[in-house]
Amino acid sequence: MRTAVHPGLYDVAADQPTLSGTRCADCGRVYFPPLAIGCEACGAPEQQLRPIPVAAHGTIHSLAEVHLHQGKSPVPFTVAEIQLDDGPLIRALLARDEHHARIGDTVSAIWAVTEGQDGDDDVEPVFTTTPPVTEARKGANS
Repeated sequence: MRTAVHPGLYDVAADQPTLSGTRCADCGRVYFPPLAIGCEACGAPEQQLRPIPVAAHGTIHSLAEVHLHQGKSPVPFTVAEIQLDDGPLIRALLARDEHHARIGDTVSAIWAVTEGQDGDDDVEPVFTTTPPVTEARKGANS
């Protein structure tokens, strides 16, 4: 069985990570994590925010390699600000083998799986670089 490390932020049953976000029905602004207090952009009440899946795909905006940390994660690890293609700028972890990632790289989420204390798989999305889609590749995939 899979258990979300951060419940409510993504669907652990999905093959590929998709984030759980909200979209304002009035202005179209997309939020992740989901917002439930009303739209920060246009002021619409919370009733105008609709749950939506947010694609876990975007571009690295900034990077920070962490060498000292008191949490469970072994160091070093990399935190990135990622401008998602669907709109929001988020902070997320890069996959452990992403030492070559640079600002401007395209990234997509994969599942990071660890064994939980109960023996179940604890899962969370981490981001890995993806090759840019070129015109030749677009034609080959059509």
